[in-house]
Amino acid sequence: MNRLHKNCVTVLTVALVYCGPVGAGGFTETLPEGTFMLDEAFSMAWIDSIWDNSGSSAPLIEPIDRYEPGGGKQGVLNAEPSARYLILITQLQYGLLDDLAVGLGIPVVISTTVQPGLSWESGDYQRALGRPYSEQDFWDWAASMGQNRPGTWVGNRWTMSDMVLGLRFRFTDRLDGFEALGLSGALSLAGVLPTGQNADEEEIMSVGTTLWDLHMQGDLAIHLSFDKNFDAELDGRLRIGLDLFYEVFFPRELNAPEGDRHPLLLNFSPYVGETYDVKPGDFSGFALDLQVVPWRGPAWGTWLTDGSAEAADNFPPLLSISLRYTFIHLQQSDWRSDFPLWDWEREKFWRPGYKNILDARLNLSLLRIGVPLQFYVSYRTLNLIPGKNCRAAQVLSLGIQVPLKFW
Repeated sequence: MNRLHKNCVTVLTVALVYCGPVGAGGFTETLPEGTFMLDEAFSMAWIDSIWDNSGSSAPLIEPIDRYEPGGGKQGVLNAEPSARYLILITQLQYGLLDDLAVGLGIPVVISTTVQPGLSWESGDYQRALGRPYSEQDFWDWAASMGQNRPGTWVGNRWTMSDMVLGLRFRFTDRLDGFEALGLSGALSLAGVLPTGQNADEEEIMSVGTTLWDLHMQGDLAIHLSFDKNFDAELDGRLRIGLDLFYEVFFPRELNAPEGDRHPLLLNFSPYVGETYDVKPGDFSGFALDLQVVPWRGPAWGTWLTDGSAEAADNFPPLLSISLRYTFIHLQQSDWRSDFPLWDWEREKFWRPGYKNILDARLNLSLLRIGVPLQFYVSYRTLNLIPGKNCRAAQVLSLGIQVPLKFW
């Protein structure tokens, strides 16, 4: 029975859109000096499968075989759980200089829903019963021990996730030769402020709201990025970007469940200890980004540019499409408690692996026609390209950006 809790808690995580410090466009974009950008996005993320250690798609939880003590097979407890997150992400960015920007990301989990998807496969004929062991028999036995059947869990209502503070410096602005080649390079740093909540250790299906629970990004991240703009060759209708990154997770201490609500499934503290330590595996990898401009749109002289159509032509295109591929290598996680065997049972679900992520994004900017609004819709999936030891999450996001300048 402990395997049910072990799997649910460790695999029901969601990889979400990176709540980065600056720029929804290229990897090296920064805001003009003295300009704010308010970005409000609604994201829905869902997951019902994983890429296992062999790189094959599998359910989040392995089947659990049940046997009579010294007897035949009772049956198989199957679980096909699924999880859904609804998240509101607020980002506020500010251009300290034309080549230096700072940003704050504030993710708030609106709600989380986890459905266990439990079913039963009957086993051998039981002479004492005169029939095979049924699903009802199994859960009646569990109930006699004080353990109810897990049901749908809904929680994390309007709960903070970890905030992200970031800084981006486009260093090529201060070097000769890069602008003529259409190249720009930037260094970005992002750090997590620990405002998220850990999963409730006494609930079987609960999941937390920290960025580690969401498998979103490390506690400290460094990115080295480059963009190539084809202004002269293709009239600015194509941009290619490369991002290299490393993200560190810091160790954390978690409370071990005592079985207050689930005495059969969550009574670990007597042999694990009251607390245990986890060092999540770090992330590293790269991303390739391609932005195409199918429609630049008109450039009107409006109040935003003091009537200058020439200045309006420097605003983003009215319609652009971005496609991005991201590869993330996952390092081994380290669990430490008073019971090494229990540690390994957790660690094997966080073994080294990798993610292959595809993103598609449609951007609509109205700045060129005098409306200070930008809209976008994006879709991220880990389902199309196989990974290893990672959760095959999908994310759909809708967002609006409002540029502001007060001086």
